[in-house]
Amino acid sequence: MKLIIIQEKLSHLSKHIDELKTQSHRISIIRFILVLVFCFSFFQAYYHQKAMYILCFVCLLIFIVFVKKHSIIKQKLEDSILEKETYEDIVKRKGIEWKAFKDTGEEFLNEHTTQAYDLDIFGKASLYQYLCIAKTDEGKYELAKALDWKAPKKDSILKRQEAVQELIEKEKFSITFVQLLKAFEKHSHKKNKKSLQQLYNFLQVEDKKESVALIILSFALPILTIFGLFQMVVLKQSYIIFSIGFTLSFCLSLVLSIYYGEVLSSVSKMHELMGDYKRILDFVQQAEFDSSYLCELQKCIENEKEGMTKFTKVLNLVQLHNNFISNVAGNGFFMLDFHSIRLYKKWKREYGIQIETWLKTIGKMEMLVSLVQLSYAKDQCVFPAVLDSLEPVCQLDHMHHPLLLEEKAIQNSFSASSNSYIITGSNMSGKTTFLRTIGLNMILFHAGATVCATSCSMSLMDVYTSMRVQDNVSEGISTFYAEILRIKDMMEASKSKKPMLVLIDEIFKVPIVQIVLSVQFKQLKHCINLGLLHLYQHMILNYVI
Repeated sequence: MKLIIIQEKLSHLSKHIDELKTQSHRISIIRFILVLVFCFSFFQAYYHQKAMYILCFVCLLIFIVFVKKHSIIKQKLEDSILEKETYEDIVKRKGIEWKAFKDTGEEFLNEHTTQAYDLDIFGKASLYQYLCIAKTDEGKYELAKALDWKAPKKDSILKRQEAVQELIEKEKFSITFVQLLKAFEKHSHKKNKKSLQQLYNFLQVEDKKESVALIILSFALPILTIFGLFQMVVLKQSYIIFSIGFTLSFCLSLVLSIYYGEVLSSVSKMHELMGDYKRILDFVQQAEFDSSYLCELQKCIENEKEGMTKFTKVLNLVQLHNNFISNVAGNGFFMLDFHSIRLYKKWKREYGIQIETWLKTIGKMEMLVSLVQLSYAKDQCVFPAVLDSLEPVCQLDHMHHPLLLEEKAIQNSFSASSNSYIITGSNMSGKTTFLRTIGLNMILFHAGATVCATSCSMSLMDVYTSMRVQDNVSEGISTFYAEILRIKDMMEASKSKKPMLVLIDEIFKVPIVQIVLSVQFKQLKHCINLGLLHLYQHMILNYVI
């Protein structure tokens, strides 16, 4: 996406935001005036002219209309601000400001995945941080899973490429989706993660059936209470029946709410959270897609609208539990807590098994839209052709590093097949960056995203690296030994005869040698036997192999 186009959109959004702020301010003034008129007319009607009650009623109706209109304008204002932030994030990816994005993916780093350290896949200033727009735990996990050093099946890559291509073309959908995710993040709190886990746990627990006597009481006592109220207010008779019904209903509800307290507490915290989830799901469901993967995801949530609408109604009932007045009145008159739990369990039986699927579908959509960001931020990128070759093949024309400024990144072409390659050069000449450029573009290829090149064709191969080798004092492993272990892992993996891209930087710290190996790993012996590593040849061949 060209920078000039983004700047035009930002300018238009800024003007639109200013207009919405002006409208919101005007409505706030009108609402204040209506309140003043209502108070004045109510005072006049109470002490002087009864006809002024009509003006009170009219003011109240107009006030309600303006409250609803104000709510709509505030929603539009929030959406416009978040849409502007989404475009600003693309601008940041074109520069270096993206390094301030808070999601770095450090939680996905582990000592066994050396590629993540070596190629900057996760962590500060990483590929994950550059791409990630995910705001849900499911989305972050799906993106991390997609940026894998192991080659997926060809069909998986092609399906994701097709989906990413469609999302790139449907810019409005992708931008709005990110905007909705930002709204979700803005409204959510840390406690929501715990609430969501409690929901998952509750969905997995088999419910006990409520006793018939309790169900009968839950309807009989409210009827008795309402009848007693009618008798007391309209017929001007004794309040005994109302008192008995109200007291029994409230006390029974109190006992039940203590029994279901944990469920009521966790569900009430999810009200706003699930509202944002519903908005995202509805948006995805209403979209029109052509690619098979996106259609599959849409099919997974085909009945979410009805299910989430019912769940929202249940959550609205549970919310009344948190207000003292509505709690007392609702439980005293209608046994509100009991019926809220009853409806919650009914919803669980009908839709509970599907909600985890719905939320994971959002996560997969977050992963795909994250992969789209590279194409929006870079002016030069292309989808790789997936080759069926059983031998490792890699062809990248005018490639550059995905995490460097595009206008400053040095472009190089790289063509390799089943062979070994030695890269030499002076210090700070870009040898290591060149290796990482190849590796990161291969990771993007695995994910189904575009790569930073003018043209590209690759076969499927796993990526192995030995670049940033660190010691482990607690395990008694020196840097040298850690490097030997990495080479050993490569040798073991080569026995499967699967195609591999192996990137080794300054093997055993011989400074002039950096090796790119695209192998079935028999090539390593040949490479070492070239005579460049005489000092370590005997040790490697006898200790590692």
